[in-house]
Amino acid sequence: MSQVQTSTWKLSRPQPEFLPVTVAQAAEYMAWFVNRRAYTRQTDWPDEKSGKYFFYQARDRQTKSRLALEEQVIRKHLAGEQTVGLYAINPETQCSKWVAIDADYEGAYRDLRMLKWELEQDGVNAIVEMSRRGAHLWILCEQPLPARLCRIYIYNLALRLDVPIKGAFKQVDGIEVFPRQDEIGAAEFGNAIRGPLGIHRAKCTGIGSRMLPAISSTNSVTCGR
Repeated sequence: MSQVQTSTWKLSRPQPEFLPVTVAQAAEYMAWFVNRRAYTRQTDWPDEKSGKYFFYQARDRQTKSRLALEEQVIRKHLAGEQTVGLYAINPETQCSKWVAIDADYEGAYRDLRMLKWELEQDGVNAIVEMSRRGAHLWILCEQPLPARLCRIYIYNLALRLDVPIKGAFKQVDGIEVFPRQDEIGAAEFGNAIRGPLGIHRAKCTGIGSRMLPAISSTNSVTCGR
């Protein structure tokens, strides 16, 4: 009598909800957020050992050369089909179109709201974007600003409010400010952060194209300082 082979049934991973994203939306996104064409991409599946999702530099599979960020990739990012990371500094100008404050520790959301309120008192508007473990605070500049000045401004603000800064004064937990460097070399990239309006691959729903109109229809995300 033959034995019937059985296998353990596994629950299929929910597929992300792909949302329609127009070419115009992708172009506007690039105008607001893309400082340089190099980018990173998040893995679609977790690492077998750590269970984490990592970012890697996007490269051509055959030539191994770095890929340039195109509107089609942005459309996939906003639709929830893939997730990209954006570099904060243009190496030719040492400037950034935005400042992002990443916080994922206990009490992080409270600190970001406090920073947001204080920024508004200074005439600078910012948007809080929830992330998987915490939140990001985004400030968009009316024109690219030197990375060094952006960092000085946010560091001074955080110190004044007693908001912890990761790595400062041996602080283990705290906010991380992007740009992470004052300047970078011609062959350097600095640190990338997950592009706004995208999703963490551990999540299963796309939100990008729903939120993009909120940026294009308001001046509250611009900063002229």
